[in-house]
Amino acid sequence: MTKAQQAVLAAMNERGEATRPQLAAATGLSLVSVSKAVATLCHTGELKEAGELPSGGGRPVQLYRYNAGYALHALIQAQREDAMLRCTLQLLDLHGNERSHRAATFAYLEKESLDGLLSEALRGRRLRSITLMLPDGCMPDGMLQHLTDSYNCRVCTPTAAAILAQSSHDGTATVCLMKGTAPTCAMMRHGVLQESGPLHLLPLPADWSRLDYSDRSLVEEMVARLLLIITCTLAPDRIELFTPAISSRLTERIRYNAATKLKGALPPLHFSVLSPEWLEQATLSACTNIT
Repeated sequence: MTKAQQAVLAAMNERGEATRPQLAAATGLSLVSVSKAVATLCHTGELKEAGELPSGGGRPVQLYRYNAGYALHALIQAQREDAMLRCTLQLLDLHGNERSHRAATFAYLEKESLDGLLSEALRGRRLRSITLMLPDGCMPDGMLQHLTDSYNCRVCTPTAAAILAQSSHDGTATVCLMKGTAPTCAMMRHGVLQESGPLHLLPLPADWSRLDYSDRSLVEEMVARLLLIITCTLAPDRIELFTPAISSRLTERIRYNAATKLKGALPPLHFSVLSPEWLEQATLSACTNIT
């Protein structure tokens, strides 16, 4: 896909429908470049004609719209349930509307597991992207390359922090704590999303995957050390910490503990409860915002 076609699709994603002059104004491309891009995208089926608009005395102007069902986004999420892995698949059109929903439970996740889930839902339709959100340690070797080759589309594996960081201010470190898994951290730096790797630079008194969030003293020390690691390695202007529901008293204890460890150099710190509904909406938005 050419840069002109990508620019036209991005503009159409924002507007929903537009004429060629409107697309030229939105993208900064010449009308000739836009016309070529639109013609190609109509031929491949990604855009479709949506009627004509009056032009103030001249010939009517053709209006174009996304062919929302042309290519779909697949969002695959998984959760551990005892010794099993429960996977859900959502197929979304270009506007984020759900077109299909499937669920399956596996003892082990293998390449054939997702192939079966996808083929049952797709029924011959093509994919624009696949977004995978799997628990730690559940990604089989070669899975990403297998999906890329098999479905000829972009395959993404964003963390919860990366998804939430996309709407944050530049220089803000977004940190997500979720029960049963290690924390994730990402930040926007000069408009570019950066994800941190495993944050294991300091010894910790417990394993994040087994952390009991009702043990307030342990949670306080674990999170305070995490904030120390993030501040020293990423030097953020601000930290946005998403956590399971914890008391305001505990948040103040964490803030004091971390500030003491950093000798008062803790950046501005804001706590938010990580709502599953909020994360779900942010995830849907992120996985369909791919052109």
